[in-house]
Amino acid sequence: MILAEWTAHPAKSRPRDVALLACVGLIFCGAVLSSLQSAWLTVLAAIVLTIAVAPFLFPTRYQLTEDGVFERRLGRWRGRKWNELRRVQVGKGAALVSPFAAPNRLDRYRGMLLYFDGGDRRAIIDILKGKLDGAA
Repeated sequence: MILAEWTAHPAKSRPRDVALLACVGLIFCGAVLSSLQSAWLTVLAAIVLTIAVAPFLFPTRYQLTEDGVFERRLGRWRGRKWNELRRVQVGKGAALVSPFAAPNRLDRYRGMLLYFDGGDRRAIIDILKGKLDGAA
């Protein structure tokens, strides 16, 4: 059963940041092209940069179900079961669900960052805290 479902697309609501990203990307690719003088490495650099900012540029669909937390971006599903998660850390625009009970440098890699953009922030936080309340 799906408890909450939403789609976050930060780039859609922040066109100034998209313009800034485009300027930085062009400068970066220009620097790679002028310093390394290789069109292939410039294309590779653009691809790597796009992948790095994919959570901002492309829509991400989130689902909170009875089983766990799931996200879909660019056709790829990724998820974590509730019993694997130990902590939720709520920020201004997102929540981090982590398998570690205490803050850890591996949180960004092992945990999941759920952007609130496009969802009901209060309902999402209530579900996360309700499911992870007894986990820690």
